[in-house]
Amino acid sequence: MGPSLDDLTQGSKYVNAVFGIFLWFFGTIGSSAIIIIFSSKVQLRRSPSSQYILAAAVLDLIFLSIALGYRIMTDGFSIQGYIAVFLYNPAVCRIRNYITTLVSFATLYTKCLCTWDQWAATRRSNNIRQFSSVKWARIFVTINILLWILTTIPQLIYNDISKVNHEWIVLLIMLNIIIFFLFQSSSGVLSCVTTSITLTYAYAYFLLPVMYFFVPSVVLTTFGYSTYIQIRQLGQNTLHQGRLRHIERQLTSMIIAQTLLCVVTSVPYGVQYFYTGLTLTQPKSSYLLALEALIQHIIRLNLYASSAAPFYIYISLSTEIRRTAIEIVTCRLINNNEVVPSKQMQRTLQKTTSESYRMKGRSTSNKNNL
Repeated sequence: MGPSLDDLTQGSKYVNAVFGIFLWFFGTIGSSAIIIIFSSKVQLRRSPSSQYILAAAVLDLIFLSIALGYRIMTDGFSIQGYIAVFLYNPAVCRIRNYITTLVSFATLYTKCLCTWDQWAATRRSNNIRQFSSVKWARIFVTINILLWILTTIPQLIYNDISKVNHEWIVLLIMLNIIIFFLFQSSSGVLSCVTTSITLTYAYAYFLLPVMYFFVPSVVLTTFGYSTYIQIRQLGQNTLHQGRLRHIERQLTSMIIAQTLLCVVTSVPYGVQYFYTGLTLTQPKSSYLLALEALIQHIIRLNLYASSAAPFYIYISLSTEIRRTAIEIVTCRLINNNEVVPSKQMQRTLQKTTSESYRMKGRSTSNKNNL
C-alpha cells in the first residue's frame, strides 16, 4: 500500500523543514567560510578566479539566507500569526522576490564567468589570456551584478499578495524557480504573485528556460570541458607546465567540480519545468497533484545544493583551502599575524643595538687616539 494523500502533504513539509534546514545551516556556514578564507589569504586574492569565487560566495550567502530561509518558514513549518502577516506584506513580497531573483541569476552567471576565466587562463593566445586578470574579473563581476539589478527591477513593481486558484498555483510553482510561498488564511490561499501577464510570460518563455537553463548550461559545459582538455594538454607538454602554478591548478579543479555540480542540479529542475508545462492543462487527481508537489519540493530544494556545496567541494579538492581553513579554526592565522610584527620589531631592535655598539666603539677609539 502506497503513501496516503496526507502522507504526501506532510512529506512535502518534512522535506522542506529537514532538508531545507540542513542546506541552510551548512550552506550559510560554507559561504561565510569561503568569504573569510579568500579574503584573508593573500595568494588566493591575487588570482582572478578567486574574485569570482568570492563574489559568488557573497551572493550565495544572500540567496540561502533569504530565499531558503523563507521557504523553510513557509513550506516547512507553515508559520501563522504575525510572522506570516509580515511575510505576506506587499512591500516585503516585492523586495523579497526582487532580491532573490537578482542574486539567483547573478550568482549563476558569476559561476559562468568563473568557468570562462579558467578557460581563458589556459589558452595559448595572449590576446585571450589577458582577460584572465584581477582587474578584468572585478569589471566583469560589476557588470554582471549591475545587469541583473536593472533586469529584475520589474519585480519591485509587478508583485503583490493575491488569492489564487489551483491552476494558478500549479503555474506559479512552474514559473517561480527562486521562491514560492503559499499561506492558507480564512479567506483562501494567498501567494506573492506577479501581477503582470507580460512579465509572467517573459519569465515562462525566455528568462527561465533560456537565460537560467539553456545559456548557463551551454556556457558551463562548453568552457568547463574545454578547460579540462586544455589542462590535460598543458600537463603533457613540459614546456607549458610552469604556466599553471600549484594553487592555480587547485582552483581549476575546484571550478570544474563546481561547474559539474551546477549542471547536475539544474537538469532535474529543467525536466520538471517542461513536464509541468506540458501537463498543465491535463486533469489530475488530488493524489497525483500531491505526489507532484512532493517531487517539485525535492527538486527545487536540490537547486539550493549548488549554492550550499561549493565550500565542501573546495576543501575536498584543495590542500591550500584545507590548510587555511584549519589555520582559521585553530586561530593560527591570528597568531601568525601577531608573530610577524614581533619578528620585524626584534630585527629592528637588533639592528639598532648593533649600530649603537658600532657608534660606541668608534667614539672609544677616537678618545684613545686623542
